[in-house]
Amino acid sequence: MSETIVFHFEKGGELEAFFLSELNPVTVDAIKKMLPMQATVYHSRWSGREINFPVKSGVAIPRENQTAQTNTGDVIYWKEWEKEGKNAAEALALYYGPEVTRDHRGYLPVNVFARIPQNRWKDIENIGLRIWQHGIEQVEVRMR
Repeated sequence: MSETIVFHFEKGGELEAFFLSELNPVTVDAIKKMLPMQATVYHSRWSGREINFPVKSGVAIPRENQTAQTNTGDVIYWKEWEKEGKNAAEALALYYGPEVTRDHRGYLPVNVFARIPQNRWKDIENIGLRIWQHGIEQVEVRMR
């Protein structure tokens, strides 16, 4: 049985995603070392159907098999790759619809490190819409 990452949302709902260790092993290892964590989850302004929260890895996670095209259920790691050191912003994000990842500068390559199974896509959509319509909430993230 493979390890999973679990997101438990303050206002209801829990999502489990399977790590994609074969695709992005360095990213997966770095994320595992950050867990467990609590954060405030926000809705994206630029990348559409995305909820995200800031993180601080404390390590240099490299660009790894990046894409700017995400799908429903993708869980990604993003960083301000052009900045060096501790000043670079970092975030984890979950997608409840297919999107092109971008910000005010254009396309934004990301590392997809986990995936929520298709049978839970309606659940992530409900959580994403709730955060979009009602605002931020807390999320607890851990391994299972």
